[in-house]
Amino acid sequence: MPDYYIRTPDHESSRGPFDIEKLLTLAEASQVNENTLYYDEEKEEWIPFALNPELFAQIFPKREKLSLKTVNAQDAAATEDDERDASGGEGIDVEHMLAAAEGVTEETKHLKKRAKSFDKAASLATNGIGIAFLLSAFSLIFPQFEIIKLLYEEGTYTQILNHPFLIVGIFDLFMALFLFLAITEIFPLLRTRGMLTLGFGLYVGWAVGDPTIMLASAVGGFGIFFATIAQSYSTMIIALVCSILGNGSLAFLAFQGRFAGFFDLAKLSIIQAN
Repeated sequence: MPDYYIRTPDHESSRGPFDIEKLLTLAEASQVNENTLYYDEEKEEWIPFALNPELFAQIFPKREKLSLKTVNAQDAAATEDDERDASGGEGIDVEHMLAAAEGVTEETKHLKKRAKSFDKAASLATNGIGIAFLLSAFSLIFPQFEIIKLLYEEGTYTQILNHPFLIVGIFDLFMALFLFLAITEIFPLLRTRGMLTLGFGLYVGWAVGDPTIMLASAVGGFGIFFATIAQSYSTMIIALVCSILGNGSLAFLAFQGRFAGFFDLAKLSIIQAN
């Protein structure tokens, strides 16, 4: 019997693995419901329990007992006539029964639509945020290229610790690489980094007296933060546009030399030159 990982639609973290008996216990304790997502290994996606009728029936079995009663042919015929009259002469709606079995009734359509929107958003997230981090890395590393060259020529690699913004740029470069590899476990770390983009950018913009840097940092930082928590396709698109636009603007400003002199002022003295 397979085990399942589960999580709620509004959280990234998952729990498990749980077998059917454990899921049944969690359902009885109201810790999982029809909207809870489980990971389908064949489809490689998160799906609500409500969209899997067979699994749903095992975890949320009906409690009412069905009673059988014998009816003769005449009573059965009368019952059938009554049902036909009540439904306007149309009998049982077979299409509705098949739709219910496939989990596409009106009650579950909104869940399927939401899950589809979430899947589209997730497919965009890693590459889109990866581009934003690549641009952020460029805006921090490019203005300090001469410093990198000097450290390489002198072999004083440890002195990189004296350049905090260069370290952040290298960090962003690695985050971009992880995102292009679709490693989503780093999303909580990216949310913190998004807020640091906002804080660093506002400070740098204030230090050099450039409001454009402050605005670009605010847009880029908020864009990264919301892109890591977006659950719908439309929200993800807006967040990614902001993150790429904001960090792209910072990269362009760095290329223009708008950060000139600032990183020299931000230099620390943690490691002394020999």
